[in-house]
Amino acid sequence: MEIIDGIKWDFGPNDNIDYFDPEKSYYLTKYRPINGVLGLDFNPDWFREDAINKIKDGKYSKTIYGTPSYKIFWDERFKRCTDGFETHGYRITGDNYFWLNFFRLKESIEGKKASSGRTVSFPMFLTFQYEYFHYIEMCELLDKDAGLLKSRGIGFSEMGAELAVRPFITTPNYRVLASAPSEKHLKPLLSKIWPQLDWCNKETEGAFKRVRMVINTNTHKRASKKSRDGSESGHMSEIEGVVADSPEKIRGDRTERLLYEEAGSDSCLKKKYIQGEALITVLGGNRIGTRIVWGTGGDSGPQVQGLKDIILKPDAYNILKYHHNYTPDGRYVDTGMFIPATRIVSSLLDKRGWCNPVEAKRYEEIKRSKKAEDPKALLIYKAEYCFTIEEAFSQQGDNIFPREELSEQSAQITIYKNTPIPKSGCLTWNKDEDGRQVGVNWRDDNTGKIMIVEHPLKSPEGVGYNNLYVAGIDSIDIGTLDSTGTDKKPSCFCIVIKKRTIGLASPQYVAIYKDRPKDPREAYENAAKLLTYYNCKAVLESTRTALLVYFRDKNYMSLLMKRPRSSMSDITKGKSNMYGAPASIKVIEHYRELIYDFCLEFSDTIYFLDMVEQLLEYSDENKKEFDIVAAMGMCELGDEELSTKKPEIKELKTKEINDIGYWIDRNGYKHSGIIPKTIEGYDKTRIRAEDTWLYSGKV
Repeated sequence: MEIIDGIKWDFGPNDNIDYFDPEKSYYLTKYRPINGVLGLDFNPDWFREDAINKIKDGKYSKTIYGTPSYKIFWDERFKRCTDGFETHGYRITGDNYFWLNFFRLKESIEGKKASSGRTVSFPMFLTFQYEYFHYIEMCELLDKDAGLLKSRGIGFSEMGAELAVRPFITTPNYRVLASAPSEKHLKPLLSKIWPQLDWCNKETEGAFKRVRMVINTNTHKRASKKSRDGSESGHMSEIEGVVADSPEKIRGDRTERLLYEEAGSDSCLKKKYIQGEALITVLGGNRIGTRIVWGTGGDSGPQVQGLKDIILKPDAYNILKYHHNYTPDGRYVDTGMFIPATRIVSSLLDKRGWCNPVEAKRYEEIKRSKKAEDPKALLIYKAEYCFTIEEAFSQQGDNIFPREELSEQSAQITIYKNTPIPKSGCLTWNKDEDGRQVGVNWRDDNTGKIMIVEHPLKSPEGVGYNNLYVAGIDSIDIGTLDSTGTDKKPSCFCIVIKKRTIGLASPQYVAIYKDRPKDPREAYENAAKLLTYYNCKAVLESTRTALLVYFRDKNYMSLLMKRPRSSMSDITKGKSNMYGAPASIKVIEHYRELIYDFCLEFSDTIYFLDMVEQLLEYSDENKKEFDIVAAMGMCELGDEELSTKKPEIKELKTKEINDIGYWIDRNGYKHSGIIPKTIEGYDKTRIRAEDTWLYSGKV
């Protein structure tokens, strides 16, 4: 952290910037966070002076056209719209200033009667837009490209239009190419751009007027004049819209801003994105421009993959990374920029344009609850008005699991709250006098990472079962202590316990443990305790050798299942002496089918929300990120292997204690040694004085 002019900067002027974190301050663009604890003194009206005057007086300035005061006033406006504007210790970018003061929006007023029309006004200041404009400027300063994924209804097409309009007005010889995968996607974007040019021509007292005498078509406009002899001169900035339904259409003159509208609907996005690099670089590889890609949550089908790769693999596509924790478990990740639905709920905005994310999430969950009666509608709604990137891409199409059934169960857990609540706790070894492990004890603990919805089933006599439970493990070989830090989203250790069918009861997953401890041996030990607690064996993914070594050293190998026959190349060869199942394509495809069959019929017995969400969000391409699903796959392979074995009450192995002493047989002879338990036809009585057993009765 560096202090300059009394302001603390998390990233000073000499610091390398690898990502944009909206919770940090950056001297590069003078970005300072505005949230629940920072920027409490911020006032948006400091940056809306021109819009306020226009609304109040009908004019931006009372100066007379052509006078020195007119020139001074508008020169300052050009400077603010290109270089940004700084006051009271805060700065907004040039695009943000133009957006607030010279861009017009159709507004939607909460509480206004539907179908009553929409008025046009200046945008209000919103903190996520403030972040976005700083992100764009940072990309341009760092020779990075911009990638954005957003919830529906955020208004990024309008901001995309601003990114074209502002440089057209303010910067000579600036070219913007706006592309879209089809005419139906391009036309709405251009319909937001062209009216802004006309408004600037009419409403800025001549200062922002740009005539278009040479090129002024429905898809292409250039700011220039035409002389009597036909020569062209003037500002020479231009905006061209192109329907790029194939990669070769991303071509033409060098471009300062290359926009990719509705990228989630573009089946050839990646190729067009790569080819677009030629438009933003000059001979020698020097960059003159920036590629800006954006898409909306809820897009479906295989065409989403291009946007998904760009957002989730920012380094591979030169995207400036965005550091955030909009993830199911709150883990921080680096992706392209992501704006969830919780960033804007108009009724919850404070005077700074900031929305409390906790209250916003609660508000959005109420809206989701109204869709819960139709699981399919709820699933679509969650994807479009997403909280996480996983939700945004949940409609992609490569998830084979039964989404409607799982969505219904998600609603039962999160909205209706009709399902049993898993309890968290810890397991400890129960040891005998000699220190040997003879059992496991459960202890409720809100901080425990073992989650149980049903403890081991006992017979009426209090005896446990054999072959009633089966487990699956997706292991890890290193913990966080040994991690290099290069793995941005490391896998977790996961073990799941499934209760098999018994009587009329449905099968269900009863326990789960998911963690990435500093030392992986902590996870291995918890797994051993769980397997002992439920008296079951686990199928392990066979490449995870560290757990095998640990189990051998600790004499836990009896807790692991040998390789299931369905995972062998030749199932007719019988049993294998190897442990675990290989993670081959064939095995993965098979266990996905087993998971599908279980979910289709018994999804209503899944009470772990994390499990349901991973099943809903599962992507075959990113299957390594879904550790619970992988553990379920191993478990289902184990259940299939046990299909010929029925659960049965466990036989108790008791240590037999024999009486030693003297005894007299029926013929009157005295013996010593182990005293017989019974002699047919005789009663047994004990004479303590002689410490002998005598038999009387029939002689």
